Amino acid sequence: MSEIATKITVRVIARDGKFLGDDIGGALVTIRDAQTGELLASGRTHGGSGPTTLMTCPQTRNQPIPTQNPPANNACRFDATLTLASARLLEISAYGPLALQQSANRVTATTWIYPGKDISPGNGQREDGFLLEIPGLAVQVLGPPAHYFPTQPNPQQAIPILANVTMMCGCPIGATTSPWPYTDFEVVATVLHNGGRQEFPLQFEATAPAPSQFSTSEWTPGEYGVFEITVHAFQKSTGNTGVDRTSVNLAQPTTAG
Repeated sequence: MSEIATKITVRVIARDGKFLGDDIGGALVTIRDAQTGELLASGRTHGGSGPTTLMTCPQTRNQPIPTQNPPANNACRFDATLTLASARLLEISAYGPLALQQSANRVTATTWIYPGKDISPGNGQREDGFLLEIPGLAVQVLGPPAHYFPTQPNPQQAIPILANVTMMCGCPIGATTSPWPYTDFEVVATVLHNGGRQEFPLQFEATAPAPSQFSTSEWTPGEYGVFEITVHAFQKSTGNTGVDRTSVNLAQPTTAG
């Protein structure tokens, strides 16, 4: 059988969110032969996060996920053309979001592809192509920064903990009228020090200059030393979870001899 050019379109969508678009760095897509491991194609998705109808329109059987929002926000995609002489079992993986590497997840799925039988929009096929879903939440600790090392350490002074939490597509968490209301999320900071463990719930900052901000001012170190801080976020309705870490170093001042 002669080799035939066969198209495949891969889209990557956040669980309970929109597509991973350019504004969140997109996702890295890798296509391999699942049986031999041969690399067939790789590249980054490009495009927008898709239309708002993703979160407002119910889906029915065989109805594709909405991808079009002309003219500038069509859902991101990765397109590849494979040269096939026979059917091949593909292993397709996506890693992202690339703009938030500390929160990035990888998902992998397999599918058969047959020469000349495109898995790509057009010729009556679904517009979403081959779809991969990225679970999780994007969590970024904004304060204190990693290895926070104050020049005038005071163990009795509270150190605020601030985190930005979004869907994996970057879509913001907001008011109760938002598609992603803050009441659906639990955000907690865990502080470890000298074998001890403390937990501090972070509260949604409704008056912050940007959405998706959670904070607490309840943590006071109480002594000198190194403190490990882990912030985890949990979406109650889906089980989506995200984690980020930071550290604080309160060095005890040296006494001149």
